[in-house]
Amino acid sequence: MRYLKLTLLLLSITCFGQNDTVFIRKNIKHYPEKAVYKTDTIVFETPNARNILIGNDILTQTSNQQGAKGYGIFFESFNVKGCRESEMPQPNKVIRIGKSKEEWNITILAYTNCCQDFLADISVENGNTLDLIFHNYGMYCSCTCPFELTYKLRIMEFEDLKKVKYLTINGKTKTELK
Repeated sequence: MRYLKLTLLLLSITCFGQNDTVFIRKNIKHYPEKAVYKTDTIVFETPNARNILIGNDILTQTSNQQGAKGYGIFFESFNVKGCRESEMPQPNKVIRIGKSKEEWNITILAYTNCCQDFLADISVENGNTLDLIFHNYGMYCSCTCPFELTYKLRIMEFEDLKKVKYLTINGKTKTELK
């Protein structure tokens, strides 16, 4: 009986002792001459419960992405080339499509506030259109400029992949996927 209690104690320590911890350091003054930081700690019960989005990032495992996987499209990475020079806003547009058997790299030009970061997602709409989604967020400045956003997608040859013929950006600006 004593060995059973000891075994149960050791199992409970190893099963429930692992937490996931994130340390955050944030400037709490909006327009200071000198930054004033506050440090905080977030402890999660399990690593799967942790969803921290910082800067330019992918909104991971959304229902949109789960649907795209059914077409053989897996969202691998997202890259942002910073604000070029300030310009008047123009419609967002696809500037580069690189396709191979295993990978698609699609770069768009997105015109938005020059002090913003981006959260990215993908979706397949109407069974034939890949929608490249981005949400810009953060501080607003008094300028607008183009950003290059590159979506890297891993491709698997599923039957429904052949049906995807078009691209849209946030549901607009339809382009043929060549």
